[in-house]
Amino acid sequence: MKTSWMIVSLLSVVVLAVVASTWSLRAEPPRVVTVPPKLAAKIPRPSDKNGYVTSETCKSCHANEHATWHASYHRTMTRPATPENVLGRFDGTEIDSRGLKYRVFREGDEFWVEMPDPEIMMYTVQGGKRIEPSVYLVKRNAESPVERLDLRDIPRVKRHVIMTTGSHHYQTYWVEGDAKFGRLIQTLPLVYLIKDDRWIPRQDAFMVPPDSPPFITQWNHHCIRCHSTGGNPNLVASDGGKPTAADHVFETEAAELGIACEACHGPGEKHVQMQLDLKNGVTETSSELDRQIVNPAKLDHRRSSQVCGQCHGVFVMNDDEARRYASHGSSFRPGDDLAATRYYIRYPNESSPPERKADLQRNQTFFRERWWDDGTILAGGREYTAIMETKCFQHGTMSCLSCHQLHNPDPVDQVKAEMRTNLACTQCHDQPQYTSQVSNHTHHAETSSGSECLNCHMPYTSYGLLGGIRSHQIAIPNIGASRTHGTPNACNLCHLDKTLDWTQRALTEWYQVEPQSLSPDQKSISAALLWALQGHAAQRIIVAWHMGWDPAKEASGEAWIPIFLQQLLSDPYGIVRYVAFDSLRKSSGNEQLEFDFLTQPADNQAQLQAIRTKVQQDGEAQAELPPSLLGDQRGRLDQAKFDELLLFRDDRPVTIKE
Repeated sequence: MKTSWMIVSLLSVVVLAVVASTWSLRAEPPRVVTVPPKLAAKIPRPSDKNGYVTSETCKSCHANEHATWHASYHRTMTRPATPENVLGRFDGTEIDSRGLKYRVFREGDEFWVEMPDPEIMMYTVQGGKRIEPSVYLVKRNAESPVERLDLRDIPRVKRHVIMTTGSHHYQTYWVEGDAKFGRLIQTLPLVYLIKDDRWIPRQDAFMVPPDSPPFITQWNHHCIRCHSTGGNPNLVASDGGKPTAADHVFETEAAELGIACEACHGPGEKHVQMQLDLKNGVTETSSELDRQIVNPAKLDHRRSSQVCGQCHGVFVMNDDEARRYASHGSSFRPGDDLAATRYYIRYPNESSPPERKADLQRNQTFFRERWWDDGTILAGGREYTAIMETKCFQHGTMSCLSCHQLHNPDPVDQVKAEMRTNLACTQCHDQPQYTSQVSNHTHHAETSSGSECLNCHMPYTSYGLLGGIRSHQIAIPNIGASRTHGTPNACNLCHLDKTLDWTQRALTEWYQVEPQSLSPDQKSISAALLWALQGHAAQRIIVAWHMGWDPAKEASGEAWIPIFLQQLLSDPYGIVRYVAFDSLRKSSGNEQLEFDFLTQPADNQAQLQAIRTKVQQDGEAQAELPPSLLGDQRGRLDQAKFDELLLFRDDRPVTIKE
């Protein structure tokens, strides 16, 4: 696996090498980089290689399927930056990103930004040594002396915004790279929050440590893999010879931007030709027709799910595929076995072979960025990796298409009708204890959220896109994982006011779960509060999200929740502050509160104090806290115990690779 990781990173290393000897630190005003006049000349060039024909060709026969795809967020995953596709306000606003200035504006139907030179940023952040928040040690080339570079001194340039990514929760943007590197596409390290109508630095939209460097990447070698159809970085030699670090350029191409028809059905050229032949009187058998295009619904449950898993999983390319990818793109086609081209990484368990356990020991950071410490998937967007571990997939025939329908009038989650209900499970598990007698199984009222299969077996313990996501690692509530590893469990994420001991006693009584020893705090204090006050950032953000989740508020009571959410507004992670404030605004009477999650708590005392005062007044009037919620003998918050728990907060650096 180590070899593959090294090869996959080769593209970015090569880009750094070619940029190294070309940049200058001389001060100069914003300048326009010479580029072709049309947007089409700057985005990945259309490619008809490998039999792709594009969604427009599919539309001529499959109008309804095309219409439902066209309304989906898959289509808008990556688009050209035209007025129809750009959601952000390019109105001359200047955004400050830790001292780096970005001014976004519009010229007619074109979108532009004044920004620090992205090639110098790329070389410095990805190739230099960071010694201070904005200061790096860099070398222009192998023979040059080491120089000290402050990112704030990088010359500013004017760059054309050429592509967008996202259209549901937020949207981010891509700018043209310097033309001498071919079609190099650089990130604009900002995110536009759609619901909030606000620009923020890109690193503040993700779970990364507060002192993380700017989020700098290139679309050509990273995002192209899943945000385009038939994408090919197409790393070629600028002089026609063999590419080297000194002379290569990107001539990046894609059959289509976004996730289009052929990403799931495979290249359509042979299918189209056969249909034309049929119209011209050439007869073909139905089996011959089926072989020319892939319908995931007709594949077995494993190959069908692998169509989704080509993007929604944790993997590295195998060595042969990694070598091929830079100049030819992926060789995987829908219907293929993913294992032929990729090493799918699974969290080791007790029965795993020694080499997999060794992978975990050698790459602990890699695993912690994607899994909870018990092996439950943490990062959103990795659902195929999750279902690979479920018995329904391993021993049954459950697939992604058991619940999801890609050609769905509702683009949100693309879930089939009624698959948000118990039918998702009872379509297979149709015994009376799960259907007509469900309360006997759940020990909750039949119509309550506690009798909804998904809430117990697919809780929102994955994180991504600014919130909780249902875990696709279907399992039963596990007190052991919470006790030993701190992985939040379904029971305590709904019953936020209850202790781990309360949950254990219920599971022991109802399902004869073997009891385990618990710490004094686990016996006496709400598990959710322990995660919120003493937990690491992933635990804190999951609890913060659940404090705004209606089923949890119904089960736990709502009046006490703002008392603890206001503490999370002082969290060192901006994204935790964002999610906590979003939940706080969902509580009654707090809809109009104002809070800037980007401002460091030490510099935001006025807003924090105003919120603290209101929350405390409301809480004293409405909530009498039990001991499990740190209530003293009068039912008021035991501030000393609160402060003691907070003192032992787990401040390990946390990154989630969603």
